[in-house]
Amino acid sequence: MENEFVDIWSKYEPEDEGVFIAYASIHGNTAKAAKKLAEMLEQKGAKIVAIADLSRDDMAEAVEDAFRHDKLVLASATYDGGLFPCMEDFMSHLKAKNFQKRTVALMENGTWAPMAAKKMREYLEAMKEIAICEPVVTIKSTMKEETLKLMAGLAEKLV
Repeated sequence: MENEFVDIWSKYEPEDEGVFIAYASIHGNTAKAAKKLAEMLEQKGAKIVAIADLSRDDMAEAVEDAFRHDKLVLASATYDGGLFPCMEDFMSHLKAKNFQKRTVALMENGTWAPMAAKKMREYLEAMKEIAICEPVVTIKSTMKEETLKLMAGLAEKLV
């Protein structure tokens, strides 16, 4: 059994068909959106949905979950024109560990100038075999009806 995992890990292949949602929330609105997306994915029949709050959960566990599942959702608030620091840290870890061969979806939150998706995309474009799932979901402070529709469409594509 151990040799099977070593083979999977050496090829950078996922262990499970599932979606891992990693979020970085400042005031809780990005967290609410990430949890709502997880609920939508489960309702649409996703086999596995895992979620982590990057500002509170163990970073090593989050990196492990990103590698374990075949799909990743990155949800981050914009912070000083960039990424909230815990998301920046997470992205740096993925880059250092040669993250690849995954489908990744992006959710950003920003009141006046959302930039998180652009910054996350820059990291992803430097990685191998990353398919970015559209649409990018932009939240302007809190979820609204339009945001929920985009999230439902994204959930449909991820399942």
